[in-house]
Amino acid sequence: MSRHRDNLRIFLMSIAALTAVVLLYIPAHSRDYRGTNSKADTSKTVTDTTLLSAKELKLLAKEARYKERAKEREIKDSIKGVKDSIRWSVPRMLDTYIIDDTLKYKRLITWNQDSYLNKITYVDPDTTYRENFNDYSFMKKDVGAAYLGVVGSATQLHNYFKREKLDIFEPFEPYLVYSNTPANLRFYNVKTPYTEFGYWGTLFANREKEESNIKILHSQNLSPSFNMTFSYERFGGKGLLGRESTDNRTLALYANYLGRRYVMHSGFISQGVKREENGGIIDDTMVTDTTVEDSKTLEYRLQSADNHLKRKTFFLTHSYGIPIRIFKSDTLKSGEGTTTYFGHSFEYSTYSKKYTDEIGLTDSIARALYNNMFLMSPTTSYDSIRVNNIENRFFLRLQPWAKEAIISRVDGGIGYQILGIYNFRPDFYISNKSNIVHNNVYLYFGADGNFRKYFRWDAFARYYLSGYYANNFKLDAKAGFSIYPHKEGIHFTGRFLLENRRPSWFSSSYYSNHYSWENNFANITETKIEGHLNMPKYKMTLFAGYSLINNPIYYGMQGIAAQHNNLVSILSAHIQKNFTIGFLHLDNRVLYQMTSNSEVFPLPAISANLRYYMQFQLVKNVLTAQLGADVTFHSEYYSPAYSAALGIFHNQNDRKIGNYPYIDAFVNLQWKRTSIFVKYVNATQGWPDGDYFSAHHYIRPEKAIKFGIHWPFYVK
Repeated sequence: MSRHRDNLRIFLMSIAALTAVVLLYIPAHSRDYRGTNSKADTSKTVTDTTLLSAKELKLLAKEARYKERAKEREIKDSIKGVKDSIRWSVPRMLDTYIIDDTLKYKRLITWNQDSYLNKITYVDPDTTYRENFNDYSFMKKDVGAAYLGVVGSATQLHNYFKREKLDIFEPFEPYLVYSNTPANLRFYNVKTPYTEFGYWGTLFANREKEESNIKILHSQNLSPSFNMTFSYERFGGKGLLGRESTDNRTLALYANYLGRRYVMHSGFISQGVKREENGGIIDDTMVTDTTVEDSKTLEYRLQSADNHLKRKTFFLTHSYGIPIRIFKSDTLKSGEGTTTYFGHSFEYSTYSKKYTDEIGLTDSIARALYNNMFLMSPTTSYDSIRVNNIENRFFLRLQPWAKEAIISRVDGGIGYQILGIYNFRPDFYISNKSNIVHNNVYLYFGADGNFRKYFRWDAFARYYLSGYYANNFKLDAKAGFSIYPHKEGIHFTGRFLLENRRPSWFSSSYYSNHYSWENNFANITETKIEGHLNMPKYKMTLFAGYSLINNPIYYGMQGIAAQHNNLVSILSAHIQKNFTIGFLHLDNRVLYQMTSNSEVFPLPAISANLRYYMQFQLVKNVLTAQLGADVTFHSEYYSPAYSAALGIFHNQNDRKIGNYPYIDAFVNLQWKRTSIFVKYVNATQGWPDGDYFSAHHYIRPEKAIKFGIHWPFYVK
C-alpha cells in the first residue's frame, strides 16, 4: 500500500514540475491571467519553482546564459558588418608621387613604362566593342598590313611610321605586332581584381581551316601600391592552304610597385612562334582567274619546311626618390620640391630562330625559290641563329622644383650592354668559336616639363661610347600644345627624331644553307618630322610625317641584304574621322604615302579602313548593337614577298597587288561590359575579281563565319 502511495506522490510531483516548466516557456504577454493579482502569481511561481530539481534548474540557467551570449554575438556581428561596409566602400588611397592626384581614386589605371628613366605614360584600357571589334592586332595599330594570310604569321604594317624595329634580332620584327615588350606592356593598378577574357575565331569552320585566338588577363593589387598581372595571348590557325599552320603564343607575368618614394616595374615575357612554311602558291592565276572550291588543293612551293622562333625577356626597372631642401619653397613631401631619384634598370633577353626544310634534288620549284643555293647540304637545311642580350643601366633624375613646371625633370644615365650572337660560320670548324660578343657602352640624357595643361615637352638623347654601335647617336624631342575652346580641347603634338645607327649584325653578316653575305655597309642616318592633331569633340585625328633616310638597308628581289647609297624620302599623311547621322555611323581611317624610291621602300599610295554601320539600343543602357560592313582597301603596289628561310619580308617586282575591297559584314554588340561580334568575312569574295592576296603568293581568308567575345569583369 505504501508502495502505491509513493508512486502516486512521484507522479503528482512530476505533473507539477512539468506544469512549472511549461509556464516558464510561455511568453508573459500570451498568458491569460484572468484578473489575478501579481502577488498571487509571484507566490505561485515560487511554489512551482521549488518543485524543480537542482539539475533542472541548472539546465534552465545554462540555456538562459546561451541565449544571452547569442544575443551579444549578434550585436557584435552587426557592428562588425557596419564597420566592414564602411571600410570597403571607402577607396583605398594610392599614396605615390608618380600618379596624378586626379587618378588615384580610379578603379582601373593603365600605363606604359620607359625602362631608361622609369617614366610612365597613361593609356586607355580597350574594353568597349569599338576597340575589340578588330580581332587582328595589326588592324588596331594601322589601316592595313601585308601578312601571310593566317593570323599570328609574319606581318608588315603599311604605315612606315608605325613599323617597329628590332635591330638586335631582325627575324622577330614581323611578329612584334602580336606580342609585348617591356616598352609596350600595359601595367595596371586596380582597386578590385580585374580580369579580361577574349576569344576570336572561325568557331564553325572545319578543323582543317579553323582559326582560334585567345586572350586571358588577370590583374590584382595585393596592396594599394603593389600589383601583379598575368597575361596570355594566342593567335593562330590551320590556314587555308596546305602547310601553313601557325601558332603564336605570348605569356607575361609582371608586377609594379608605386610607393611614396620607391617605384618598381618588373616581369617576365615569353613568346613562341611555330609555323609550317609552304613558300606561297605556285600559280596565282588559280585564285585570280578561276573559282577554287577547296583552297587546300592549291599547289605550293615548299613541301617540308618549318620555322620555330622563341623570345624570353626578364626585366626590372626601379628608382628611389630623396627629397632635398635647397630652396625656401622646397618641401620634404615626396614628389614635390627638389628631389633626386636614383634608378637602375636590368634586362636579360634571348632570341632564337630555327629553320628546317627538306628539298629533293628533283624539286625544281622549291629549289628555284632559293635561287638553287645550297651551301651546306644539297637537300636538307637546319639553320639556327641566337642572340643573348644583357643590359644594365644606372640613371639619376633631378627634379629641381616640382613635377609640374616648365623644367620639371633633368635625367642622365649610363648603360652597359653585352650582346652575344650565335650565327654559324664555316670558319667556326677551324677556330672552335661559336659566339661573337659585343660590349657596348652608352650615355643617355633626358628632360621634360609642362605649363599647366597648355604646354608639355620632353627630349631624349643617347650616344654610344664603344662597342659594335660606337659613335651611334639618337635625338628624340617632342612638344605638345593644347587649347580649350571647349571642354574636350584641341591637342597638337610635334616630334623631331635624328638618328645615326650602324646596320644590324643580321644585314652585315649572315650564313645559312640558302643565303650568305658579308657586307661592310655605311651607317644609316634618318631624320623624321611628325605632327599629330587630335580633336576629340569632332571625333577626328590627323597625322603627318616626313622621313629622310640616307644609306637605307633593304632586302632585294632575291632576299639578299643591300644598301642604297643615296637619300630616300617618305611622306605619310593619315586621317581618322567618324561621322554620325542619326543612327548611321561612318568611321573612316585613310592613309596616304609617297616614297621617292619604290624599289627600296615599296608602299601603297592609299590604304583605307572604312566601317559603316547602323547603331541602336536593343535594351536601354544594357544592350547596344551595330549592324554594318567593314572594308579594307589599298591601291596597287609591289607588295612584299616573304623568305621562309630568312623569316623576313623582301622586295619583289613580279606582280602588283591591290585595288581589291575586302569586305566583312558584321553584327557588333555591347552587352553591359561584354563585347560580342559575328562577322561574315570576305562577304563579296570574287567581286570585282578574285585578287584577295595579302602578300606576294599568300591569300587572305576566304568566306567564313567568325565569332568573337571579349569580357572584362571585376570583383565588386
